[in-house]
Amino acid sequence: MNFLSIIIGASEVAEYVYCKRAWWLRRVQKMSITDSYKLQDGALVHFRHNKRVKHALGVQYCGYLLVVIGVITAIVLFLDTVDPI
Repeated sequence: MNFLSIIIGASEVAEYVYCKRAWWLRRVQKMSITDSYKLQDGALVHFRHNKRVKHALGVQYCGYLLVVIGVITAIVLFLDTVDPI
C-alpha cells in the first residue's frame, strides 16, 4: 500500500477521538449505521457517559479544593499553637 494512498481527514480523526469503536466499525469493518434507532441509542449512550464524566470531574475538583482548604486550616491551627520566641 502506498503511503500517499492513506490520507486521514480531520473528520476521521474527530470521529476516532469521539468514539474509537464507531470509527473501527465504520472504517475497518466497513459497517454503516442505517438503523436510526441504533444511531439514536448510541448518541444517547455517549451523551449520558459524557454527562457522568463531567460530573465526576466536578466532584474530583471539589475534593482537591477541600484538601487544599484542610491543609491551609491545619497550617493555620499549627501556627496558632506555636509559642513565639
